Amino acid sequence: MKALHHYFTSTMLSICTLLCMLPTPAKAQLFGGAIKAGKGIIVIPGVVPSTITLATNQKYFVASVYDTDYLPYTAPTGPATTATVAANGVADLTANVQGTITTTGVTVSIPVTATGSSTLPAYSTTVTIPAALTEDGIACDLTLSWASQSYTSSTKSITATLKAVGGTLNAKKLDINAGLGNDYLGVLLGQLVYPYNNAGTTTTYSVRDIAGIPDKMFGKSDNGGVVRHNFLYIPITGEDGRVWLNNDLGANYANVNNASFNPAQQATSRKDYNAKGSMFQWGRKPDGHELRTYSSVYKTGMFMETATVTTRSDNPSHPYRIINTTSDYSDSYPRWPVTVNENLWATEASPNNPCPVGYRVPRGNEWRSYIQSAAITNRDNAYTSRLRLCNLNDVDGQWWNNYSLDAWAGYYGNSWKAGYLSVYDTGCDIGDAPGAASMIRIITTFPLRCIQN
Repeated sequence: MKALHHYFTSTMLSICTLLCMLPTPAKAQLFGGAIKAGKGIIVIPGVVPSTITLATNQKYFVASVYDTDYLPYTAPTGPATTATVAANGVADLTANVQGTITTTGVTVSIPVTATGSSTLPAYSTTVTIPAALTEDGIACDLTLSWASQSYTSSTKSITATLKAVGGTLNAKKLDINAGLGNDYLGVLLGQLVYPYNNAGTTTTYSVRDIAGIPDKMFGKSDNGGVVRHNFLYIPITGEDGRVWLNNDLGANYANVNNASFNPAQQATSRKDYNAKGSMFQWGRKPDGHELRTYSSVYKTGMFMETATVTTRSDNPSHPYRIINTTSDYSDSYPRWPVTVNENLWATEASPNNPCPVGYRVPRGNEWRSYIQSAAITNRDNAYTSRLRLCNLNDVDGQWWNNYSLDAWAGYYGNSWKAGYLSVYDTGCDIGDAPGAASMIRIITTFPLRCIQN
């Protein structure tokens, strides 16, 4: 027993001696900021097992905005700041959202690559958010932690908690024209450090304050001659580690002019109509044809309620959906443009890309990766996933009641072309539109969720 005690104390003495020789920044990096001066306690995080590697450079966004003069909107050319910018001196509808992280915290996922089964030890790290970056002028500690959790080779992510310590973190409210930045990442509140591999190498988890990602048509008139796209979206890191917009394009929650405006809010149920956004014809610009007005659960499936016309055009000058009177669903069925062009949404730089600057239409393989990472197998866990997927085709008692969501996706086969994501009662379907891309030739319209480029 004495020998064991001697071995233990000698080992600890050696460790402590080594630690004392390290400079403070090195100790803070090694232990993720877990060393607290004056506490007399050193917390050594568990070693990451060799059969798991955590994703690096993760991000969490807090939406916090106050602005009464944001039109005309000017795209950022420099870093985001906490400054107030007068757009034209004319009052606009007030955008006022207090972004917070509470002491209860939020659950976040960190993607992982696992090659076997084991247990990831618990970990905790803390950073102080300076008073200058809070709305109430009170500095606040923020902790990232995860409990000990088992994993297998099929595990795609671990669950962690991000929470304030001692009181709610009220993020500084940002100006729409100043609080985005040309990197579209907003203002950095703080970075937490965590080990991501068995070698103990560390990476950062960035917490960022952002006023919102303005819609592609924010402050601009569409083909109806009206400014109707004043939508603000919030970036969100999905279970796949990629950054997506938190809501579909055109959702009420993103609409500055809607009573339900709250850009950080996502669907509160699978049938939350405030989260049900615009409905696009494949490859078409956000020219007004896609806009919807919701006041209750929609009762007529995936079809538009806007007016329709039958005259085809490569560049429509109206906000109406273009259809053809024939019921032929074959490849000979005319699509809305005159000229065949599968690349109108292919990249962020594509001429008709409907997504905000820095974002684009997701590809089929990107939807597939998300579905796998989030372990989505039906419409219920599609809704409970980080992206809160839900949409129009989810009305009980109707012929389409086995659907919960259809969404456009760019499918890569031999070329870019129309693809879709559908989620059912059981299972998902990702890939080519049926009938050799006939989906883009008929009156069907789908919602869009954008992914960071």
